[in-house]
Amino acid sequence: MDFDGDLARNYLDGRRLPAETVSTWMRAMAAFVTASGRPVLDLGAGTGRFTRALAEHFSVPVVAVEPSAEMRERAASAAGPEVFVVGGQAEAIPCAAQAFQVIWASQVVHHIKDFDRCAAEVRRVLIPGGRLVVRGAFHDAERPTLFHTYFPELAAFAEERGQALAGLTRALRGVGLRPEHRDTVVQMSAPTLADFAAQVALRAHSPLRRLADDRFAEGLKRLMRDADRSPATGPITSTMDLVVFRTIRVTERPDKAAQ
Repeated sequence: MDFDGDLARNYLDGRRLPAETVSTWMRAMAAFVTASGRPVLDLGAGTGRFTRALAEHFSVPVVAVEPSAEMRERAASAAGPEVFVVGGQAEAIPCAAQAFQVIWASQVVHHIKDFDRCAAEVRRVLIPGGRLVVRGAFHDAERPTLFHTYFPELAAFAEERGQALAGLTRALRGVGLRPEHRDTVVQMSAPTLADFAAQVALRAHSPLRRLADDRFAEGLKRLMRDADRSPATGPITSTMDLVVFRTIRVTERPDKAAQ
């Protein structure tokens, strides 16, 4: 998928999260960030929805790695101090070995093309005992959201995301990262139905880009109609997964990764 062009231009507004939601995720991540001051990597940072929050909330330098040049340009314009935006991708992270205590990867797993290369890179840039924190929706079919109400075809993509997480998990185990924690987080996606509809209209979610234009138009029409009738309905919430992997320390037995 091409993340430059109109997708990059619309991404910031079309994927904007309320400040309360960003804070929710920072609190969820707090248990996995140490007070060492070591840098954090925002992998697949997009326009930097979480990058600046990571730097400010944890008082650490943050490196945002993003393959799209236009996405990087928008992320850099709002980066703030202690944030560094660079080109790269999950399979080729342009950073030194053992540079990071934590990697934050929000809604990127399904975009990874080579899980083995990604896993090797993750292991290379993490310190011993470092963590990969993955944010994503891996069970949408079991937890339908408003997206599925208006765009039922999106349910078909839930299985793809689950398979992607399974593939990444196998690759990570192969290089010495084991699953450490899994949880679900309820977040506010938009304050009102009208706000939600305005964001959806920008078609900044990659699954919406995969829908046929006529199917997207039909779903958007229904959504806009309901938003016009009840614009103040809200808040709009959704459930996301938080999955954490940790590198095996030297003192640990390698076979524990298979447990």
